[in-house]
Amino acid sequence: MTSTFHGLEVGKRSLYTQQAALTTAGHNISNANTPGYSRQRVNMQATSPITYPYQTGSTSSQLGTGVSVQSIERIRSEYLDGQYRERNSMLGSESMKLDTLEQIEALSGEPGENGLSASLDRFWSAWEDLASNPDSTAARAVVVGRAEELLDQAKSFNKGLTSLTDSLVKQEAAVQNEISSISSQIESLNKQISKDGNANDLMDRRDLLKDQLSGLVRTADGEVVGGKLKGIQESITLTKNMQSDLNEMFNTLISGKDATSPGGEVGGLNDLMESGFSLIRNADGTMQQGKPLFTTAGNGLEGISINNDVKANPSTIGASSKNDTISNGDIASSISDLKNKTFTFPLAGSTDSVTTNVNDYYSTLITRLASNAQSSERTVSNHESVLQSIDNNRMSVSGVSLDEEMANLVQFQHAYNAAARYISTTDEILDVIINRMGV
Repeated sequence: MTSTFHGLEVGKRSLYTQQAALTTAGHNISNANTPGYSRQRVNMQATSPITYPYQTGSTSSQLGTGVSVQSIERIRSEYLDGQYRERNSMLGSESMKLDTLEQIEALSGEPGENGLSASLDRFWSAWEDLASNPDSTAARAVVVGRAEELLDQAKSFNKGLTSLTDSLVKQEAAVQNEISSISSQIESLNKQISKDGNANDLMDRRDLLKDQLSGLVRTADGEVVGGKLKGIQESITLTKNMQSDLNEMFNTLISGKDATSPGGEVGGLNDLMESGFSLIRNADGTMQQGKPLFTTAGNGLEGISINNDVKANPSTIGASSKNDTISNGDIASSISDLKNKTFTFPLAGSTDSVTTNVNDYYSTLITRLASNAQSSERTVSNHESVLQSIDNNRMSVSGVSLDEEMANLVQFQHAYNAAARYISTTDEILDVIINRMGV
């Protein structure tokens, strides 16, 4: 048998359920512009019916008991979330690499009059002039000046690469701290969510942190495979490789190495200068041996400097192959020909090598740098486009539509009002039973 007050219970359940739906719609509207918020939906279900025997006969039926809230669900697509985070991690990595490549390009000053390529051309040109005028002190001074310019330009580039590496190392530490902070927040939210699996707003906050984390790092089997952290690590390698290649070029220019061209080993600039004779005479009238143009302390560019003796007196340059002839520029000519001599240069970070002259080797480095930057720029653009498309799809699923929520408000309001009217009607019926019957 049903209770006399069964109707009130049905009405009460309806009021509570429609009120929950109204409140949820209001919550959605309030958070329409909240980053990471997922719209929520009240899932309603009919409550368990009760047996209602007919007044005649032995059969019975079931009488409804109203409605209740089954769950308040947040609308979210795990698939799109996964796609977004994977692409965001790719973008974070590639964007960092592009930024580094652009900075290296800016440091190189290429192409342009202030680049190392132009300085190399002026350096070789000075030696050609000296070969034509071996007894000219002015031509020798120009050689020293061009050598200083070349070395200063290379050192400036090298120092810039060192500073860039230091900056990247600091960024790496900062990103790792940020990753640690976000991971701690996610862990804290996990603990709160585990106490109540339907903590929709907490799960939204966690997902937003996961989105942010994906841009910083992505791991697989314990290895960093994506995100800004991966981009920084690759950028550090890129910068160090460029620095290593630059140093290799100058070591070869100064010291020489085995060459693949006919003639076997090719001496470096210093060896050729020391094999020649200067404009300074010995007591017996012969010419003194030439002095090396560069002094080296270690293998790096930072240890290379212009020989102070040559800098103070360019006449010490050994431009002649004969110790009794002033107007002989054979050595200067051989040095100017170094620009056409081929050497085998290793490429840092690779098992490959390139066989070419010094100028073309540097051009290869700059061309590869520019090519990588252009490729990275296209990749970043592609990732941004795909990421935006994925995010649009995500928002179409989980984003709040104000038009839809306004329509829901009207619908739930009408349902609430109807439930209230039903309760009033039931109350009037009960009033008849309680207060008017049996009088």
